[in-house]
Amino acid sequence: MIKNSSKSGTPEGMAENFKKATVEIATLHLLSKGPMYVYQMIKSFESYSKGLYKVSTLYPAIYRLEKFGYLEEFETKISEDNRIRTYYCITDSGKAYLAAINEDFNNLNKGIHLIINE
Repeated sequence: MIKNSSKSGTPEGMAENFKKATVEIATLHLLSKGPMYVYQMIKSFESYSKGLYKVSTLYPAIYRLEKFGYLEEFETKISEDNRIRTYYCITDSGKAYLAAINEDFNNLNKGIHLIINE
């Protein structure tokens, strides 16, 4: 018998789905504060959320957002420890997209809170 390895229907699966649904808005919010490199964004998620929002990789979201023109490479630098760091920044269309999805997210979030706290 083959076991279903899906996390669907589990708390872990819910957390993964939540992250997939929110990682783009969270990434654009960070970049609206200024250019950042990927590891810096990952650490900022953890720091700003006090450890409640953690992602292991951002590259799929970065590539999607870049494909749609919502962010772009800002510059590439070599760090003091000889690592190549590519900084990303939000574009004007990314700012417009962020404003639109931010309103939708806030309304959805309010609705979910009303349902849960009913």
